[in-house]
Amino acid sequence: MTFISSPAAYERITDFAQPLDDCWEVVPDKDWSFETTPGNARFESRSEGRAEIYLRPCAMPGDTVEIGLLPGAPRAGMFTFGFLAGFEHIRVELDLTRGDLTVHTHEFHKPQPRLATKTQVDFDRVRLVWESDCLPQLPFKGGRISVILDDQCAAVVEQIDFLPESNCMFGFNGPGELSIASWSISGPPRPRPEYTHVGIWQHTKPCTRDSVDSLINGVRKGAEAGVDILVTAETSLTGLRPEDPELDDRGLIQSELKRFQEAVAQTRGAPYTLIGYPAWIPGDRVEGATCDFVKINRHLFVRPDGSLGPPMAKVHSCEEGMWHGRHYNLQRVCGVEVAMGVCHDMNYRDTWGTGVMAGARLCLHPAAGGPPAGTIDEIRQRNTEGHGSEMDAFWVHVNAAGGSAIYYPRTTARLQERIVAATKDLTKDNPSYPEYASMGDQFAHARIRLYDANGSFPLRTLRAGSKAYECWSKLIPDIVDVDTDVSE
Repeated sequence: MTFISSPAAYERITDFAQPLDDCWEVVPDKDWSFETTPGNARFESRSEGRAEIYLRPCAMPGDTVEIGLLPGAPRAGMFTFGFLAGFEHIRVELDLTRGDLTVHTHEFHKPQPRLATKTQVDFDRVRLVWESDCLPQLPFKGGRISVILDDQCAAVVEQIDFLPESNCMFGFNGPGELSIASWSISGPPRPRPEYTHVGIWQHTKPCTRDSVDSLINGVRKGAEAGVDILVTAETSLTGLRPEDPELDDRGLIQSELKRFQEAVAQTRGAPYTLIGYPAWIPGDRVEGATCDFVKINRHLFVRPDGSLGPPMAKVHSCEEGMWHGRHYNLQRVCGVEVAMGVCHDMNYRDTWGTGVMAGARLCLHPAAGGPPAGTIDEIRQRNTEGHGSEMDAFWVHVNAAGGSAIYYPRTTARLQERIVAATKDLTKDNPSYPEYASMGDQFAHARIRLYDANGSFPLRTLRAGSKAYECWSKLIPDIVDVDTDVSE
């Protein structure tokens, strides 16, 4: 497993000697082309509209984006470059022939363009520098950008109300041509690793012992696949059977939990595994409780060595016989900030939104909502519409009775469907396709690129104004490291 987030400064350089990596989204059409050879990316637009290339390097304040142009190569047209986050943008337009330079932003409460000036046209290096800046009358930081051509500062725009994480872009507005020798971005360390490997284990069993046997099998499959984080369903240790006496048998639950921990410790390369089970905590730790002990819907990560991570619980309304935690769940697992809510928490988007505001780009949703209804295509469509698109984060939904999947934050020109991995029962491999039918225990996994998620919508909710920021910032949970030992 690899989950090292380097503390060193970040630098990413492309000289086009190798195929473009996952950071790049280049989808030419009949009106424009982008052809690469070592040291030269030939960009030509014949379009009257926009021809744009998008990059997702998790850009942030402190970054410098540099575009090296091939000396002596033809250049013409309105070259545009900048930053994009959700519907927000900082867009520089530079006429390569006349030297007209403008800076446009999404801030339509300020005159646009934010800046218009004349500059030189004889240059071979373009730098766009993004720094933090104050925002008058607002309690959060904005941005300041500088455009530098060779070593000459051509433009500065201050006090831009722009989100703290974004994508990059460059292209043409109308016809144009340009040869690019290199593209690079450098700046402070990124807040999270670029990739993590996520797995799903879906199962439902008639008793706790069988459920634990299945979980052990899931951990072994996750280890074989190189999974970093394995997500299982709601109360996956015991199953969710409110009328079953087993769910009130504390001794049984604890002995089976210990058996599972021992099996994890004996599994080479075991992932961090999210499980759930009923647990009893003192009533004085639960707001408004009058019972000596309160039975809660607990979830936590079992670490690769078999030890238990800090406890979490379902946030909002709970099942018959169990209570909820009332605290937002945000943990750092394998260097990745993870927000977690359980089943019915789906109806309360603050559960994950507050975590995304704090930096989570991976949202986990263990559930025990019963078998999905409808055809497989209907279930996929319904779940895609309902699972997490407003978070601008990866979403992992694991339902005990079926229909589990890992969801990309949004569709793009390159990615036409948000589902990046699904258990077989939710695919054409289901023998009952197009109808849905359970297929028993199921495993699915995917290596996801966390830099493809910016958290833009919750971050804009946080930054909706002074009052919103004051209220939401008080609700943002602290990040708890999964390897921290926390007392009950």
